[in-house]
Amino acid sequence: MKKLRVKSILILFLMASLGGLFGCYSFTASTLPSHIKTVQIHEVDNKTLDPVLGNTLKDSVEKMFRKNAGGVRLVNSDADADFELTLLSYTNKPENYTSSSEVETYRVTMKVNVRFYDNVKEKMIYKGENLSADGTYDVLQNETEDRHGQSRAIAKLQDLIIANALAKW
Repeated sequence: MKKLRVKSILILFLMASLGGLFGCYSFTASTLPSHIKTVQIHEVDNKTLDPVLGNTLKDSVEKMFRKNAGGVRLVNSDADADFELTLLSYTNKPENYTSSSEVETYRVTMKVNVRFYDNVKEKMIYKGENLSADGTYDVLQNETEDRHGQSRAIAKLQDLIIANALAKW
């Protein structure tokens, strides 16, 4: 039984690693503990000065669960598991300049804490602290901070959360 579990975990880790190589992690309800049928995604505890960013992050996590978590339902209370995010910091800084000293690309960086708690078994499923992800955007290509930089950073955060969580489950 123990060999089967180790083998299953190894297979999940390899699948997540391969998914990372191709830029698209996913998880399914089968990778969550089987007794978890409902998840509550709490409002993001936003420590930044951007009030909209917390909502954007929460919406993206909800979409991630809806798309990938099969039979798991998102609820507003009394869930089998709670998913909590704290947005610790957000920066948007110039990264590259043109030969005429114009900013060409910016780098958006977000840091978060994640807590995914099993209310049924009263134990932590996954906890990640100071997870950091970034996204660049090219202003010379008419890319924007919110549409390109933030969305790329959020996609990387999702990948990071899923990859780390799979390694812990």
